[in-house]
Amino acid sequence: SARALLRKAHVVPDSEWRIQDFGKTHVPDLEWRINDFSSLLETRAESARSDTFHCSGYNWNLEVSPMHKEAGSETPYVALRLVASRLSMVPGHMVHVVFELSIYNHSKGMYCGCKASYNFHFKNTYSKEHCLIPLQELLKPSAFLVDDSCVFGVEILKIDVSSTEKKAVVVQKKATTVQNLFVQKKGFIKGTYTWNMNNFLELDLDHFVRSPAFEVGGHKW
Repeated sequence: SARALLRKAHVVPDSEWRIQDFGKTHVPDLEWRINDFSSLLETRAESARSDTFHCSGYNWNLEVSPMHKEAGSETPYVALRLVASRLSMVPGHMVHVVFELSIYNHSKGMYCGCKASYNFHFKNTYSKEHCLIPLQELLKPSAFLVDDSCVFGVEILKIDVSSTEKKAVVVQKKATTVQNLFVQKKGFIKGTYTWNMNNFLELDLDHFVRSPAFEVGGHKW
């Protein structure tokens, strides 16, 4: 049936998920090490996000989903996606970005991954998730997971901005931003914050607003 054909079109065979070696000269804009990676699985975290890094006038984050499943597939993958900071986006501008998502292969001494592109704008700041490696493959004694930690990377290759005046942004190479994430095994922080907005109907729909800071679990949010 047409419905069956449509559903089948969304399924990508495992054999097609292949990552390429980027070579030893590949230098990402962000190098993100996740320590205690198994804790992400134990707490059943859907995703984890890096701190913000800056590249070519925009702020970005890298997000990993340790148990991502494509539609119609039961195989969990470690997937990455690029996230643009909404504070960097200008309403009405479309930002086309070409980038490389990667994971470090310790045995080869190089990053490997995939090349991708996405159109970011003010109301759409998350790229598509790209599966890098099957989770079970990562958990084997392998070159990717060493001492329960793995290293992910992203390099931004090209940025084009579409607006009333089209322009290309020169991607300036600079030193790699290095970040570490230490995952706690204590579980999630729980708490509730209620934000009463008295002027909701007066808000500008093209911009977002931020609540006052609040504290839960000893952290400010």
